[in-house]
Amino acid sequence: MTSADHSTISAAAPGLPWRAKLAAVLLVILAVVVVLVSNRLLTDRYTADTRSRAEVRLALYTGNLMAELQRTSVVPLLLAEDPDLVTALKAGNFSGTSAKLIALQSQLGVASIRLVGADGRVVGATNRNVLGTNLRNDPSFVAAQRTKDTVFSAVKRDAGGFDFLYSRAVLSDAKPLGVIVVSVDLMKYERAWAGLQDAIMVTDSEGTVMLATEPRWRGLPSAEALALRDAPSAIALALRATAEWAQEPPDAYVRGEAVMRTEARVPFRGWKIATFTAFGSVREQVNGILALEMRGCSGRSPNARR
Repeated sequence: MTSADHSTISAAAPGLPWRAKLAAVLLVILAVVVVLVSNRLLTDRYTADTRSRAEVRLALYTGNLMAELQRTSVVPLLLAEDPDLVTALKAGNFSGTSAKLIALQSQLGVASIRLVGADGRVVGATNRNVLGTNLRNDPSFVAAQRTKDTVFSAVKRDAGGFDFLYSRAVLSDAKPLGVIVVSVDLMKYERAWAGLQDAIMVTDSEGTVMLATEPRWRGLPSAEALALRDAPSAIALALRATAEWAQEPPDAYVRGEAVMRTEARVPFRGWKIATFTAFGSVREQVNGILALEMRGCSGRSPNARR
């Protein structure tokens, strides 16, 4: 057989029909479109579900904060009218004052109680280590001296964080004898939040972080606190993960991880509370469904073997 005969046979040999090639290309395009559309729709759906659950948790956290603030706000009024404390301030005899305040603390469930004389000196306290401390320039003492009502103060501590205080002047015949200062135990919620997966912050009307699961956030403006990031390598990993699966840029980064921010108003002095939920749970759910779709597009079951 000559070479010419071989060429004739090869040319006559049937190849893959052009319609089959076109169908294969269309199937590939269809598979890509299905995966892309599914990724977008599923991401939006699970992101909305995650945000809804975060909003429910925010309502619970807000209720807890308001309950503690409201419960503690009535304590100074009760103590300012206590006859034993009024008598002690009048007589200048405070030998049993601290013992009485300690007993009241256990009954009322507040963080601490201090009785301050008219000169600003602590004359009775549940923490005996602060006896004799001068609070003449303390915001809680100064504010209470200027009004007959109970006043709230958030005083920044030297060690970090804040003391949340209700104070009220102790009066006798309309004359101030001293001030009763009661500390609100909001730190217990911060400790409880620390065990959760979400990061949480509470800010005042000026945007300063008052409570936070991230200790380094406290006392900073919220924007500045969120600008604090971990090592560049962790940030790079978060950016890559977000670029692959999130359709929109993340709201913030916490510990180098892209997170979704959900915020609510606390009906107290313009405060706000925000949670930061990682996108990881959303990506895991989307990835599982996309994997099943890709297996379906390839025409193979998970147990199929060739």
